[in-house]
Amino acid sequence: MENEAKTLKIEQTRENDVLTCRLFGWLDPNTSPDFLNSLDLTNVKQLICDMEHVEYVFSAGLRAFLQLQKNLEETGGKILLVNVSDSIRSVFEYTGFSNILEPKA
Repeated sequence: MENEAKTLKIEQTRENDVLTCRLFGWLDPNTSPDFLNSLDLTNVKQLICDMEHVEYVFSAGLRAFLQLQKNLEETGGKILLVNVSDSIRSVFEYTGFSNILEPKA
């Protein structure tokens, strides 16, 4: 079971210029390209990523969020990560990505 491939499931909803993605699983070198390729950011001003069910984020996942942030900033948009677990939040804060995290309540 240790060698079992980790997966990422993505559920997307769009309302006007806001795209919301609920992510389930792992953001790693195998799943991050699928995540990036699944998103249509045409006319998106805000991308909200619900991270409640994300188990782990590898450096490839961080790069994916950086790429999304850059793409959105070019068109005046922004990205926001919500429902981030404490362990994943600490990775984002340590690597300087805290500006895209939902503020803690």
